[in-house]
Parts: sequence; C-alpha cells; structure tokens
Amino acid sequence: MNLTAVWTAYMTTLRERAPITAASIRPPRTAGERESAERATTPWTEELREFYGLHDGQHVPEGEDCGRIGSVLPDSTLLSLDEVLARHTFSLENPHSIDDLGDDWPDVVRAQEAGETAEMFLPSYVPFAEDGAGGTTYVDTRPGTRRGCIRNFSHDSADQGAPWFDSLTEYIAAVHRSIETGSAIYDDLTPTFADGVLEWRDPEFSDGSMAHAATLPVIRIPFALIDFRPSQLSDDDDLIDLDHVRRTVIETARRLHPQAVVEDARAVYRQVPRLRGANMNWWVGIDGAELIFTAIVTGEDHDVIVLELPPGGCVFEADE
Repeated sequence: MNLTAVWTAYMTTLRERAPITAASIRPPRTAGERESAERATTPWTEELREFYGLHDGQHVPEGEDCGRIGSVLPDSTLLSLDEVLARHTFSLENPHSIDDLGDDWPDVVRAQEAGETAEMFLPSYVPFAEDGAGGTTYVDTRPGTRRGCIRNFSHDSADQGAPWFDSLTEYIAAVHRSIETGSAIYDDLTPTFADGVLEWRDPEFSDGSMAHAATLPVIRIPFALIDFRPSQLSDDDDLIDLDHVRRTVIETARRLHPQAVVEDARAVYRQVPRLRGANMNWWVGIDGAELIFTAIVTGEDHDVIVLELPPGGCVFEADE
C-alpha cells in the first residue's frame, strides 16, 4: 500500500476510536505553499510531498479553547508547514555541539548517507513532529539506500541511534497497527482512548483506556505479541517468507468469506523477523472493500496465525 492508502486507513480508524483527535488534523495547504516550504528547507522526498498533500499538521488549541485533544503520532504533535519551517530554522540556528569530534568531522558528515549519525542537525533533515521536550521526528532526505527513513533528533543525544522506520509509509502503518491491536509501539508507548481522545502512555502508568478497552471484543492468542522495527532488519536476519504469509492470509479470507470475491492481500512491511509473536497487518480486498487481517508469526517454519480484525479495534489477550 502507498502512503495515501495507509494514512486514509489510519484516519478512518481514528475517526471511529478518537473523533476529537481526528478532528484536530488540519486540511492540506495549497500546492504552492507546500512547494514554498520545500524551497525554504531542502529538496523533499516524493513521499514527504505526498504526506503534506494529505494534511497540514495537528491543531493544538490554546488559551480559553485549550482542551485535551491527544496526539495523532505517539507522544508527538504533527507539525504544520509553518511549524516545519520554524523547527527546521531553529534547529539549524541552535546547533548541537560537535567540538569534541575533531576538525575533520564536517568532512566525515558530508560523505555520509541517509541513516548515518551526524551528531548534528543537518539542513537535509525535515522535521514533521515534535514531542514538546526538544525531541524532533524527521525525514532524512540525504542520498543513499535509506533516503526517506524516519529518525529522531533530541537535545541530549542528537541523531544517535538507528532509524526508526525506513519510510513514512512504514511509520504510519505501524502507528495504525498499534491503535488497532492495542500493542505498544517504540519506547513501550501504548495507545489509550478516553472521551474521544487518543493518548500514548507507558502501560505501567496508563489507566485512561481501561473503560474503553472493556467494551472492545477480546481475541485470545496463544502467546504475547512482540514489537519490532523493520528498519533494523536486513537480508541477513532470519526473516519470514512474506509470499507464504500472503497466500495464507488469502486462504484464510476465502475460508471466512466463502461467498465473497477475495482479491489480493497487501502489507506494508517488506521484512518481518521469524520470531514468535511478531505480527503484521494485511489489507485484503473482499467484494470491493478492504478488510484488515493480522498475521502472527508462530516461530515454527514460516507458519502464521491469521485473524480478521473486527471494525473499531479489539483487545488481544495472551494465554501464556
């Protein structure tokens, strides 16, 4: 699926589960304004252009209008074009110190490709979300095989660490999967829903979603789900055969909908570890509509458990 399809699916679920949060998304600006923002920063990736053709960030009310609206992205506010420019400018005008890295470090950085650690905010970093504590989520537009990957820049550690996801499409798909299944995303942040608002909390301290979770259907699974980051996988890892999984998903859909026309099944992730509890969502065309299935890796050969996700979400409970 492309970014537009993944974003549209996420917004559909968000409107059902957290309408107040969904309503805070601004409509996209004009093409001319988006092109102006790109000229003022750095050449964008096609995917980033597509992303800001879908929205203009999240409106956060202030003053008398201030109220809980939650956050569309995990513990971060989605930036508008104006905020992208402001954050990009601020980050360049307030550089992270590299005094201890030697006089040759700028030459090292100029030779780097996307995804590598520069220890400084670069003009080719395009921020699209911030956490309110100095942390910025951005697209790395430098050349290389990982161009367009999603990374984080913080005041304390700069851009240290591996990319979170290889693309915006993978990132939004992971967020969507998290709110559909109730599973944690990076840093153990878990989606919670209360009074039409989506918030992200550490599950050890979260009670805001308990009332809503009690109303959701429970699906029992034999073991707990695990989280993973596709961007940290390579062909050298033990990966599950996604062609095999796709066939299994289609066979399951046909068995559950024997009178329907089942078309293709599509997933966002291109690499999934062959580890028990790893899981991925599949969008399956059935009678002209798309239903969502999840495939859970068993860890035995390339077998998976395939489940159709109910509309509006569910709660997974592990037997072990």
